[in-house]
Amino acid sequence: MLAAIGCRAKNSVAPMTAGYVFMLPGDAEVMAQINLTNWGDTRVTSFTYTLYYMDSKESEGPMTVALDTPLEDGETRTMGIAIKAGKTLGKEDVLLNITQVNGTYNEASVSYTYITRCTVNKMPVKRVLVEDYAAMWCWHCPVGLVATDALARRFPDDVVAVSVHKTDDISKVVSPTVYEGLIDRYAATLPAVWIARDNKAAGYDVTTAYQSEKSKVTYMNIGVSARWDATGDAIDVTTEVEPCMTPEEGSSYSVGYVLTASGLTNPAWRQEASYAEYSSPSYADAPEEMKFYADAANYSDGYSKVKGMVYNHVAIESKGMERGIANSLGAPYAMDEVKKHSTTFSNISRYGVIGDKSKIEIVAVLFNNKTNKIENAARCRVDGYGGDTTGIGEAVGDKRDGDDRMYDMMGRQVYGKPAPGLYIINGRKIIVK
Repeated sequence: MLAAIGCRAKNSVAPMTAGYVFMLPGDAEVMAQINLTNWGDTRVTSFTYTLYYMDSKESEGPMTVALDTPLEDGETRTMGIAIKAGKTLGKEDVLLNITQVNGTYNEASVSYTYITRCTVNKMPVKRVLVEDYAAMWCWHCPVGLVATDALARRFPDDVVAVSVHKTDDISKVVSPTVYEGLIDRYAATLPAVWIARDNKAAGYDVTTAYQSEKSKVTYMNIGVSARWDATGDAIDVTTEVEPCMTPEEGSSYSVGYVLTASGLTNPAWRQEASYAEYSSPSYADAPEEMKFYADAANYSDGYSKVKGMVYNHVAIESKGMERGIANSLGAPYAMDEVKKHSTTFSNISRYGVIGDKSKIEIVAVLFNNKTNKIENAARCRVDGYGGDTTGIGEAVGDKRDGDDRMYDMMGRQVYGKPAPGLYIINGRKIIVK
């Protein structure tokens, strides 16, 4: 154990995997992302490994990897390890064992890790629910508003944003039951930006918290569509949930909804803020959305309130957002079997605060009732406003064609320089060496 925790072994490399890697039938191989940590006191220039496929009892290797840039003492680096395609749909564990380091015995006491290879017909797509609790009377809340707007702007395909207002002018003109029972629980103090209700993020940049949640594996895909009915005053919503892997026995899921609107503004509204704070050097690296609060021309009543504020992703009405609507997605669940749920938001005209109906979106949230976690989320625009009620709402954040973003084989967007491995860009696989 001493070698694994960093005592002075000479050649010691310990691997750790993200756990799951997904591939499609017909793929020749897939790159599994592995974290390698050098626990030894020498630079690592090469390592040798073997693979053992647990179900098929097949072995590969030994195979040696020469590193262009040595792995320094104490350094952890992510690398791609190629594993073979599965012969059948489903999960199989693959044992990766690093046998040699720098051409000699690997002294790490834990020299192996397990990769779970999932062969699926459809790749999973993970999106992250970001809930910002705010109020006009809270002068710290612009930090949360900026963080949420900036995240939604930077990651439009992957962020599902909802802004919930607490006892202010907006809360008076939305549904009185919006987020009922949740505001007191998650917004005892403000601002409060929650990432999938699992991490309360702080500051104007919550990218790290978002990316941590984004990296978590799901194999439950969710999509939502919406359209105006013939009256133009109600929105019919349909959610589809499709497992790309059969969930574990005893799994239970349900779906909740939020009707949100962006572009909300009113000449009479004032947002508490602090010009001295938000124009100070400590906010020099803040997202561009913070410039509004750093501009003296936007302040009234001295330098403690801003006018002309525009609020986005505002929760107007919600359904089942505590744990999902009961029995909305009944078991059993099976790979590639679509579960559907429908609901309707009615009497939309009562919400006079919505100035532009084209900026309404429907958010669908998938709750895992076994883990009590938020599993996935989706959002869409509402189709048919202005007379055309024949189409289905355009899904937001699920496009790949014509998209130059990079995704790994687990369906996650890759930011910065990618590790060597296999990736998808614009629907095509590329190898990064």
